[in-house]
Amino acid sequence: MKGREPVEELEVEAEAVATPRGAATPETEARVESEATGEESRAGLYGTAWRTGLPTVFAIARRELGSYFVSPMAWVVGALVILPVSLFGYLIPVLGQQQATMDNVFSLIAFLYLFLVPLYTMRLIAEERRQGTLEMLLASPVRDSELVIGKWLGGVGFLLATTAFTLVYVILFAVYLPDKIKPFGLSWLQVGNLDWGLLISGYAGLVLAGATFVAIGLLASSLTQNQIIAAVVGVVALLLIWYLGAFAQFIGPPYDQFFDYAGGQNHYQAFSRGQIFLKDALYFASLIAGSLFLATRVIESRRWL
Repeated sequence: MKGREPVEELEVEAEAVATPRGAATPETEARVESEATGEESRAGLYGTAWRTGLPTVFAIARRELGSYFVSPMAWVVGALVILPVSLFGYLIPVLGQQQATMDNVFSLIAFLYLFLVPLYTMRLIAEERRQGTLEMLLASPVRDSELVIGKWLGGVGFLLATTAFTLVYVILFAVYLPDKIKPFGLSWLQVGNLDWGLLISGYAGLVLAGATFVAIGLLASSLTQNQIIAAVVGVVALLLIWYLGAFAQFIGPPYDQFFDYAGGQNHYQAFSRGQIFLKDALYFASLIAGSLFLATRVIESRRWL
């Protein structure tokens, strides 16, 4: 064993000479190249996302959503939605031994949103203009469209959070309805025989209508720096658009068809009946896109003042 030690030391020294300290081996080069490729890929993905404006939009939406949760007005308006809906949409029918349905809940929420959503949205742009922070935002590397879409998403997010309380009624109906079913054939699971198609379409219509109301309220907020005026303009605009179809019966053809189609309530009623039509979804989507587009143009005009 002692005679082999010098040979082993020579072999180690030879390997050290063949591969000096700090020299790159094929494995090291492959690892470095892989890490460089990963960094370039991450940088490329971030650069692509940055060019689309999505990080800025989500940052603005997160800021607006956080400001809603610390705003007393937002909680007051949320209570003005929850209390009447709970009382007239669920408790009174149940105590009066009448049939309580989610259709009543959806219709009552949509009606209340006509008056309450502008109270959510009146501060979105008007408050920025009153405090002088809108000019700071316009001077920053933020596109006007990113600002508008971010604020709209923040308002929609809080509106959905306010509407989430209605899921309690779905659970109560599923538990206390006398007519039970066994989902997926599970004998140990029995829930009320709910019309799930009506529930899905009802929530879809409520989300589309709510998102449309927020977009129109945002447009009203962009027109003035006075929040009260923005709220009044928003309420008037929503009432006019929602009940525009009622004028069809007082106007002869062919204009009655235009008013019948332009009325928002006519398109929402299909969702409340459990029907989802493409034309109704496109109606609300077009109102959202048009309102956000006009709000962006209004903010762009501020750059020239």
